[in-house]
Amino acid sequence: MSGVLISLFVFGILLAGVALFALLAGVLGKTDKVRRPALATFSISLFLAVASIVTASITVVPTRNVGIVTSWNKPTGRTTGAGLQWTLPWQGIDEWDASGQTYAHLGDQCVWVTIAAQRRACIPVQIEWSAQAEKAPENWAAYREVGDKSRFEVFVERRVNPQINGAMTSIFASFDPLGAVDPASGDAPAPDLNKSFKDTLVTALNAELGDEIVVKSVAFESPRYDEPTTQAIAAYGQKILEARNLEIDKANAKTRAEITRTDASVDQVARCLQIAEKLGKEPGLCMGGAVSLTRPVQAD
Repeated sequence: MSGVLISLFVFGILLAGVALFALLAGVLGKTDKVRRPALATFSISLFLAVASIVTASITVVPTRNVGIVTSWNKPTGRTTGAGLQWTLPWQGIDEWDASGQTYAHLGDQCVWVTIAAQRRACIPVQIEWSAQAEKAPENWAAYREVGDKSRFEVFVERRVNPQINGAMTSIFASFDPLGAVDPASGDAPAPDLNKSFKDTLVTALNAELGDEIVVKSVAFESPRYDEPTTQAIAAYGQKILEARNLEIDKANAKTRAEITRTDASVDQVARCLQIAEKLGKEPGLCMGGAVSLTRPVQAD
């Protein structure tokens, strides 16, 4: 029950007391000069007392919020929905935000985590979530206002955000960006974190906060890396490229050697006959072994 409602309720009780004394004065008064002012005071005091107590019993809960019913600032365990709500005069309703919340860390606001080989990556992520209405009274009682922050804001700061940060640290601990480098070309495309880590993060959050919040969606953008990690990825890709070029050179050298061995093993006369047929020369020239079958160079 807020301080204003408590004051209003107490004021209503005092007015009710005034109305009672005025009624007694009016009833016991011996003259009209005494009875009439007393009865008038009674009427006015009673009206104001009822109005004050009724007003203290009404609370408007904003849309998508949960109302926590309290009695003298202690939760009763009862909750309400949004809209106009009635309580007993000595009870009040405090609000607990059950609307959609956003853990937004995209772009330059990405979350830095330690990944495989003690490297560092900055993970852009956005998580949509909302508080579980059933746990609202318990969480409301567990946290207190701090400065200008409401109980719900303190709950988010001390409970929800640390668990999300911890889950991010845990699931990305084994993430190795070098694994995304193409082993054939050495290219390093941006990894699809939504495909690899979305379900894992949802599972981790449900394990820690599943009875307190509902995770509605998770979306990642492409990660960024610190300078040593960026250099390591580039060096790894370069090694793959060099290794691929070396294998190509080895394959070409092997092919050339095989051609040379094949040419050396071919019978020279048979080879001469093949050349003669190709150049349109007389095959008999191959029998002597000393005649060249190459075409003469034509003079201009």
